[in-house]
Amino acid sequence: MTDNTGTPAADPAEGGVLSPRYRALSLGLITSVTLVAFLWLGVATVLPEAAEDLGGVHLFGWAFTAFMLANLFGTIAAGQGADKGGPTRPYVQAFVVFVIGCVVAAIASNWWILLAGRILQGLGVGGVLALAYLIVGLAYPDALRARMLALVASAWTLPALLGPAIAGAIAGATNWRVVFLILVPLVPVAALLTLPAMRKLKPTGDGTPGENRLPMTVLLVLGVGALLAGLENRNIAVLVPLVVVGIAITLPVLNKLLPAGTLTVRRGMPAGMIVRGLVSAAYYGGESFFPLSMTRVLGLSTLGSGLALSAGALTWVSGAWLQAKLDTRSGGKGRHARVVLGFVLLVAGDALIALAVGTDLKSVPLAIVGWAVAGLGMGFVYPAVTTIVLSLAPKGKEGSASSSLQLCETLSVAVMTGLGTAITAYGSSHDWADSRGLGIIYVIAAACAFLGIAAGLRTAVRRRTGDGEGDGGSEEAPAASAALRESERTA
Repeated sequence: MTDNTGTPAADPAEGGVLSPRYRALSLGLITSVTLVAFLWLGVATVLPEAAEDLGGVHLFGWAFTAFMLANLFGTIAAGQGADKGGPTRPYVQAFVVFVIGCVVAAIASNWWILLAGRILQGLGVGGVLALAYLIVGLAYPDALRARMLALVASAWTLPALLGPAIAGAIAGATNWRVVFLILVPLVPVAALLTLPAMRKLKPTGDGTPGENRLPMTVLLVLGVGALLAGLENRNIAVLVPLVVVGIAITLPVLNKLLPAGTLTVRRGMPAGMIVRGLVSAAYYGGESFFPLSMTRVLGLSTLGSGLALSAGALTWVSGAWLQAKLDTRSGGKGRHARVVLGFVLLVAGDALIALAVGTDLKSVPLAIVGWAVAGLGMGFVYPAVTTIVLSLAPKGKEGSASSSLQLCETLSVAVMTGLGTAITAYGSSHDWADSRGLGIIYVIAAACAFLGIAAGLRTAVRRRTGDGEGDGGSEEAPAASAALRESERTA
């Protein structure tokens, strides 16, 4: 049974996301996200050892930079492929590239080959994540999307909690190369669970040739690459020109690739894109430097730092499930209000960490509480804004909307991480205490969350009612008001 948009309509008799109709697809998507999350979070543990073995210590940062840049390209390519021919082919292609990347990294005889493997891994991960969110939007009725997005959030929990420890244990028992290979046998499992239901999904496009976004994506990768290379350089004569060139290339390209009005935070779907970027900067940007803060400033061991980091993962999942429960109870009303609430929590959480790390307090409990509060905020914002954007995407453009969401996330995390690296490098060269630079990073993360409050308010779309206009929230606009939504998007 479908509604007039082609999306499966809710049927109480079908049960939840693990009911017989959706069980295989749900488990397949969870497995898919878990696999790429383990690669994303666990491999970082063994890359220093790989760099030592392969002579790549001087280029170590590019193991992450190359991965993130390729992730940007894979995200756009997968969304465009889904719009043209449905999600099945790009999903398979993304996982094939993912597997090849793992194998190439495992057999690498020098650092350049390992970097090639990281590029292939980034392409695959970007495609898989973009398609996972798209498939949730296409295959599940609106009443189940929030629950499924909560499950997808849960798929990051085990990798976040156990990924680094498992990767370290495997590398210690064997060697770092094995870590890249352990995920490969699980890829067919994810595919076998997911593909049968995916084949029933129609292409998200309308059958007419769309704009080829890949050339612009290449320009984006070059622009962001220049920006990140500049941020990582300690020579101011090199840093400034690269950053200026990177911004000059990146902003016009983003204006072309993202939905109209995104960079001006236009109400509705464009504002949702900005929200996804800001929440990722506020949370993931802080996550990148949290272990360093715990060990270098607050004196925890590596194990203690990992346990402290898990506080955010647990509250994120809790927040996502609470958001799903409230979403189901309210029939989708109030999603944008929960986005705003989540950002308020993120401001508070990042500010507490800044106090705990960047001032004389040096408080481990305060930092852990701050990270837990930030995780709860992330749990509210992330699934709510994803559902809002997918519900507002124009028919035939769902793939592009999903890839644009992932693009905003990846780009914001890359830039925030690069900026944090530049701050710590500057502090090191000017004899700052570690706490000073790290404290500034969390102040910037809190500022991103503060900006997210304003952007979150603009995710609500005004729609006409019998008495005039009401602010029902973007997620509440019915399918029959698609024309109104489109006019809001382009107004």
